[in-house]
Amino acid sequence: MTTTSSETSQHTEGSAPIGEGVETEAVATLDDLAEGSMKMVKVDGHRVCLARHEGYGLTQGELDGDLVTCEWHNWKFRITDGACVQGEEAVRVHDVDVDEHGGIRVEINRPNSQELRPQLVASLRKGIRRNYNGQVARDVVRLLKASASPGELVWEAVAYGAPRAEFGWGHSVASATDCLAMVDLYEGDQRALPIVQGISLIAESERGRPVNELPEPAKSGDSSQGSFRAAIEAQDIEGAQSIILAAIERGDSAEEIRPWLTSVVSDHHLSYGHGAIYSQKAFELLDMIGWDRAATVLPHLVTTLVYGTREDKLPYMRPFMKEFAGVDLGELAILEPDESWSDDGQLLAALLGDERTAPVVATTRALREGAGVDGVLDVVVQAASERMLRYDTEGEFDFADDFGWLGITHGLTYAHAARWHNRQAVEQRSGTTPDLVRLAYFTAFLGQWTGRHEWHTRVGERVHVDPMSDDLTVYGNELQRQSLLDGTTAFIVHAHAVKTSRAASLEALRSGSSLPLDATARFLAAPKLERFVAATVERSIDFLNGRTQRD
Repeated sequence: MTTTSSETSQHTEGSAPIGEGVETEAVATLDDLAEGSMKMVKVDGHRVCLARHEGYGLTQGELDGDLVTCEWHNWKFRITDGACVQGEEAVRVHDVDVDEHGGIRVEINRPNSQELRPQLVASLRKGIRRNYNGQVARDVVRLLKASASPGELVWEAVAYGAPRAEFGWGHSVASATDCLAMVDLYEGDQRALPIVQGISLIAESERGRPVNELPEPAKSGDSSQGSFRAAIEAQDIEGAQSIILAAIERGDSAEEIRPWLTSVVSDHHLSYGHGAIYSQKAFELLDMIGWDRAATVLPHLVTTLVYGTREDKLPYMRPFMKEFAGVDLGELAILEPDESWSDDGQLLAALLGDERTAPVVATTRALREGAGVDGVLDVVVQAASERMLRYDTEGEFDFADDFGWLGITHGLTYAHAARWHNRQAVEQRSGTTPDLVRLAYFTAFLGQWTGRHEWHTRVGERVHVDPMSDDLTVYGNELQRQSLLDGTTAFIVHAHAVKTSRAASLEALRSGSSLPLDATARFLAAPKLERFVAATVERSIDFLNGRTQRD
C-alpha cells in the first residue's frame, strides 16, 4: 500500500517545517479499500491518494501494474518512486503504516530544502526546455517556498534561452528583465506570476532551437571599446563576441563595458530602437542576477546588434539624415543643461507634425537653449504618449499599413532606453557624449515617425483615460500587474505590453505626469492586431506585384 500527493494539489509542500514527517491518526482502514481500489484522504491538510494494491495511483486514474494513468491528462506515473513516465513532472510518494486493527496511517514525507531544491531545479529545467507552463509554474512556487531567489529562477531560463536565440537575444531579454523587476510588486507565492511570465516568454521563443556556440575569447590583438565598435560596424559577429568575452575574462566590470554598448547602439538608428532597448535590459538583468553571468548574456546580445537594421541608411530617413549631417554633436554635448528649461511647444509641435526635417531643427534649438538630453527625451515621451492617446485604432487592421500599436509604443520605450544610457554615463562621471546626443536625435526621429499613419488618414480624437489612482506609483504598479495577466495572446504583443508598462511607470515618476500611464492604459485596453498572418499575406501580395509600401 502506497500514497502519493495528487498532481492537482496546491499544497504539496504544506506548512510543516521542511524535513519533518507528519504522522496522523488513522485516515482509513483496510476494510475501506478493496484490492486494486483507491481513496482520496486528507493528511495534515494535504490531499493524498491512498491505494491498496501492489502499486499506487491517483484516485481519478487507472491502475495497471506499477503504472497509474491520470484520466484528466493521460499522464502516467510509476508506483515505486512517483516518477512521471509520460507527462510533465513526478509526484511525491509518502509512507504508509497498517496497524494490527487494519488502521491506515500516512506519514507525509517532506525533504529538507537541500534535498528538495536540486530535484526541483532539474524539473524546472525540463519544463523550460519543453515549454511546459504548468510544470514551470508549480516548480517556481515550490522553489520559492524552498527559499530560492527570483533571480536564480529567471537565470535558469536565461541560461537556456540566450545561447539558442537564432538572431540574437531580443524581446525575451527585455521581458525577462521587466518581469523580474516586477517581482517586488508581489508577496509570497504571488511572486511566481512575474517570474513564470518571464520564464515562459524565453521558453516559448527558444524552444527546440540548437545552441549557438561562442568563439574563444580573443587572445591577442586589441580588445578595447574601439575594436569592439569596429567589429560591430563591420558586422563581424564572431570577432565582436571574442572581444567582449576577452574583456569579461580579464575582469572588466559592468561600468567599464556599458559604454561599449551605448556607442554601438548610437552609431545607427538601430532596428526601430530595439538595439538601445535590448542593451539597457541586458545590463539591468545582469544587475539583478549577477555580473558573473555576463559571458552568457552579452555575447548573444552582440548577434542582435550585428543583425539589426541600420535604419538611418534607408530611404525613409534620408530627409532627416541630410538635415542631421550639419549638426555638430561635439559642440552640443558639452553644453550645460538648464534645469529650468521647458519646451515652449516648438519641439512637441515638430514631433507631432509631418515635416521630416523639423525634429532635427527643433531638437538642435532645444539643446542650445539648455534642454539637455533628458529634456529632449521628456518631450519625446510626451509626444509618444499623445500619439497613443489619439491613435485611431481602426488603423490597426489596415493591412496595407505596417503601422500599429507595437510601433507607436517604441516612441516611449526607445526614449526610456536612451535615458538609461545617458544616466549611466552621467553617473559614471563621463558626462553626456556625442554618442548620447546622436541617440537623442534618433529618438526624436522615431517620436515623429510613429505618427506616419496620421499622414495618410486622420488624427484620431484624443481619448480621455480615467486614472486608476492620483498616486503615480500606485497607478504605475497596477498597470504593470495588468500587463502580466494575459490580456494579450501573441508573444510579441505580450512582450510590448510588459516593457511599455514598465517604461511608462518610470517615466511618469520622472515627469510627475500621468500622461505616459494614461497612454499605456489605453494601449492595454484597446483592440490590437495580435496575429500577423493576414497582414503578412496582404503585404506579400503587394510586394510581389510591384506595389511599394507607403510611408
